[in-house]
Amino acid sequence: MKWPTFTESSPNSRYNFTSTAHDNRPLRVLILIGLLFWVAFIGVYFQPDNWGYSWLFVLLTISVVFKLLRLLHEWYHYWKVVPPTPPVVTRTWTVDVMTTYCAGEPYDMVLNTLRAIQAMHYPHTTYLCDEADDPYLRQQCEALGVRHVTRRIKNDAKAGNINNALQQATGEICLVIDPDHVPVPDFLDHVLPYFENPSIGFVQCVQGYYNGKESIVAFGATEQTYSFYGPMMTCMGQYGTTQAIGANCTFRRAALDSIGGHANGLSEDMHTAMRLHAEGWKSVYIPLPLSYGLVPATLSAYYKQQLKWARGTFELLLITYPKLFSRLSLRQRLHYGTIPLYYLLGVVQLIDLLIPIGSLLTMHLPLKLDLPVFATAYFPLLATAFLIRQYAQRWLIERHEAGFHLIGGLLASGTWWIYVLGLIYTIFRVEVPYIPTPKEDRPRNNFMLILPNLVMSLVSIATIGYSIYVYGRFAHSNIYSRMMIGFALLNAIILGINVLIGQEKLLIRVSRLIDELSRRKASFWSIRLAAWQARYGLYYWLRLSAIPLFIGVVVAATGMTIFTYEQRTAHLPVHIRHANTQSFYVGVERTSASVSRRNLALSDSLIIAEHIAIPLKASSGRIHPIWPESETQIPLLYLEPRLGQSSTDQGIRSFLQTILTGSYDTVLVKFAEDIKHYKRPLLISFMPEFDDPGHPWGIEQESTLALYQKTWQYLVQFYQERKIENVAWVWCPARPSTITDYYPGELYVDWLGLSVNNDSMNEPAEHEWSFASLYQIPRNTVRAHSSYSIRQKPILLIHFGTVSGQLQSTRWIKDALTMIQERYLEVKGVVFDPQSSVLNQRL
Repeated sequence: MKWPTFTESSPNSRYNFTSTAHDNRPLRVLILIGLLFWVAFIGVYFQPDNWGYSWLFVLLTISVVFKLLRLLHEWYHYWKVVPPTPPVVTRTWTVDVMTTYCAGEPYDMVLNTLRAIQAMHYPHTTYLCDEADDPYLRQQCEALGVRHVTRRIKNDAKAGNINNALQQATGEICLVIDPDHVPVPDFLDHVLPYFENPSIGFVQCVQGYYNGKESIVAFGATEQTYSFYGPMMTCMGQYGTTQAIGANCTFRRAALDSIGGHANGLSEDMHTAMRLHAEGWKSVYIPLPLSYGLVPATLSAYYKQQLKWARGTFELLLITYPKLFSRLSLRQRLHYGTIPLYYLLGVVQLIDLLIPIGSLLTMHLPLKLDLPVFATAYFPLLATAFLIRQYAQRWLIERHEAGFHLIGGLLASGTWWIYVLGLIYTIFRVEVPYIPTPKEDRPRNNFMLILPNLVMSLVSIATIGYSIYVYGRFAHSNIYSRMMIGFALLNAIILGINVLIGQEKLLIRVSRLIDELSRRKASFWSIRLAAWQARYGLYYWLRLSAIPLFIGVVVAATGMTIFTYEQRTAHLPVHIRHANTQSFYVGVERTSASVSRRNLALSDSLIIAEHIAIPLKASSGRIHPIWPESETQIPLLYLEPRLGQSSTDQGIRSFLQTILTGSYDTVLVKFAEDIKHYKRPLLISFMPEFDDPGHPWGIEQESTLALYQKTWQYLVQFYQERKIENVAWVWCPARPSTITDYYPGELYVDWLGLSVNNDSMNEPAEHEWSFASLYQIPRNTVRAHSSYSIRQKPILLIHFGTVSGQLQSTRWIKDALTMIQERYLEVKGVVFDPQSSVLNQRL
């Protein structure tokens, strides 16, 4: 690698950071209104009615709360972005500048850094803290006028190496700079004035990078630092919580001596800053790039660095922070208590991967929240957070840093398992050696490092396939399940991108091919240039337009709120045929509706089953349903012919043929108009349990069953052709053989209606059957059916319950519902039998 030199003073033409007296006011307005959106979202999310399936809701809540707190943490560090004003210089300082060397690091890199240090304008003494006692470097130090320092007892890694040199150094100020960092000539001229204040213990500047375009990993790792070194660290400087960065931090020697020298550990810079702040020393942050270094360019180097930082900061949080807590200021307590929690991101990202997997495997939802309500609560918060971040980009350090920083986000998403590993190592006290980040790590096509992401990506895809195969209709037609499929697919894509990022040799070849095309074809280069200009034009426009766009967000949020309120989101979606308005439906007969509404606490909405008489002759009237008054009640209309003396097979056949020949269309059209006018969703079953001879309309003859099948198809098609979209058709056979032989087909059935009723009073010795034993035969018949579509239909138990004693009834019902929830996920609703004693008690 060709090691760079920087001869320009800072700031230069690349500098972006701007600050005026009025910059913070608009941002604070955005943050304050954003906090209102934050509170509104919390209020909606934690409504008990919106809680989903137990453990999925808990996992989602952990993820949501963590992200909401991260958002507050970010806004907290945007509140007071004001750069420091350097005091008037009244004196000179003696300065020591120290850099380190470990065996195996490139000679050219170290010598380039030493030359850049020696080229700094302000008088100083340079030290090379050489852990290897390298003869060549000793010779070069003598030639450059650098003091070469080594040690025999090598403890405390980098901190011990620095402290050894401090025993020989005598300067009042000590600058510690990493061997890959190249300082600008006027570095010390910018930091030393702040030491005029005798309470200042250290001064930190921006840590810039010169190899950000070396690879995708380097580019992403660099992007992850932009907001931190721009607005966030500038605000930390105002809060007295400046974070020391070991690569280029300048210390007052007296401050270091007061804490016994540079603190040790895997995060030795944070440890040092924490001890200095606890000792009462103040700090300053200068938003200037005064040195440029290397960022990890390979996945291996990046993961090693992140593991070291995760393990180190967790160690500080659990061990050091409690000891120093009482000596820190309030803001410092908040700072050192929250900064390490960033690495809990790995646990949260793992949760984000598991939620759609768990939801698709069980067909349970983590949240039962109406989509318009969720959009109304979430969109304003999301848009405000985005615009706040865009506005804050005026405080990024250099012009090229503007953007959405997608590569950095994708790279962080693939690092979840490293952060989880860091937490596990901390809990079980597994030591991680202090190894400097590799400086010349060679690119490779990784396998082991991408294996966790590859496995989770494949698991997500396999879960999607499993869910579609097992729950087909629910997965395809249920918008909430489609969302879970979308989340799982998005996770698989993100992890897949990280797998691709690990193929470093392959990406290098692709990059070279693109560069070659750019050189050979002017049109290709023109396209790249136009894309670059459009991209940065968009970033610049967003930064300038953040406030007007935010006004648009407020207007949109107000409109969405009004719309949602007017629509009264208690209304159920019309697509009840897909069982997607909620995870489970509960119903009763109309005669039991009043008592059940009081006693059944199983569902927010209630299916009201009503038996509707159908006139035998089209000329004798129309179908008269009694619509529920409550908008949360769903009518289930059993259309039952009143055959009277015609209750014979011939009478039933005659009635069915009347419908098939179109003679009944006038009645059907009037009924269609009533349904359209009703607007809300409803369920219809024509001649429920049509194959049960116990009903007046019960059919036994095979030819009549075939005729019924054709009549059912005719009715459904009749309403489909007239665009009646708020009806779901419930086909209710009573016998397993009918399910096998007379299924109308996928297009003609929305729900499958079955009966599971434990009538122990009519059994010998009042024998009680379990729900599983009663449900097993019809369930097996459905699962063994030759038509795949019937296995994907939601099932409504149209007769559900038991007529045994009260205590036994309660136990049977609770056991049955638990079994449905855990084992029989295809059952999406139950209608309690009128004779069930459960209607007289509260479940």
